Amino acid sequence: MQDTVAGTGLHYVGAPEITAVLEDQARSLLGCLGFGAPDPELATGDLPFAWVDIPVVGAQPVFEVWLGTAPVRRARRGALRFARDEQVLFGCVEIDADLQSDYDAVIYREYCAIFDCLDELGYPNLIRAWHYLPDIHLDEHRLGRYKRFSLGRHEAFVAKGRAISRDAPAASAVGKRPGNTVIGFLAATRPGTPIENPRQVSAYSYPAQYGPRGPTFSRALFTAWGGVAQLYISGTASIFGHSSRHQGDPQAQTAETILNLRSVMREARDHGLIDVCAETDTLIKVYLRRPELKTVVEAQLRQAFGADPQTVWLQADICRSELLLEIEVVCSTRPQA
Repeated sequence: MQDTVAGTGLHYVGAPEITAVLEDQARSLLGCLGFGAPDPELATGDLPFAWVDIPVVGAQPVFEVWLGTAPVRRARRGALRFARDEQVLFGCVEIDADLQSDYDAVIYREYCAIFDCLDELGYPNLIRAWHYLPDIHLDEHRLGRYKRFSLGRHEAFVAKGRAISRDAPAASAVGKRPGNTVIGFLAATRPGTPIENPRQVSAYSYPAQYGPRGPTFSRALFTAWGGVAQLYISGTASIFGHSSRHQGDPQAQTAETILNLRSVMREARDHGLIDVCAETDTLIKVYLRRPELKTVVEAQLRQAFGADPQTVWLQADICRSELLLEIEVVCSTRPQA
């Protein structure tokens, strides 16, 4: 993890540094997600903060910190906590385990509340979302939890006037330990530019075998705020077209996932948005179904992207039971000196 935190956008911070970061960057902190076993002693005050109870592979807890431009304003509306500067808003919602029956209805309600808040405050453009779902493969009335999640999210987008192909953010959805559901998100005053992957069917156009509604996200989204251009690549796995590839083969699944990441990066470059190269900072989050897969995946990531990208390794259930890993990426240009 890095020793110092400065500049707008995403930063990964280790457990030894998080208290100092919370104090030193208080005026510009938009929000934070913590990964690992929750620490009740960590004082976060009015900061939008949520613990995601999934194991960090081979390490202490790690924290995903989002910095805006100072000063930020913080508030709370029911379960929704958020902070905003002049350009972006970070929010998080925790849904108690006791409230999670009829999961599609629960997700629909919470997403409608998020959109109502964003519309009222003037940050109507959802640009990045993270979803951590307990028991992601649980069957409820013959429909899996992830499919119910996708149904509720889609219906909320439609109900609140969002055009799926235009307004779908970059996103991830993985399984966590039993307990609460955690949703984190970034929204902005201006829309971003969605990017699709020519190797894959757009997720929101998946056929009915993947559920009554396709997952509502774009493969990546480009935006700029705080003087920094940023490319958010959604959770990416070993999928070609709409089909999972290389079942049971972690090396081949990793290679297929890297092909998809590179394809999205090329699309961003070819559209003149951002060139992912030496002039950008790259942060990677890897979700592994089993921790022992790290050795295989890490070797291929280093070969593909070098040793420079800061990488966080988490153990999580992937939304399809045959998939062994999922990778998300944030690429940011470096501010001009």
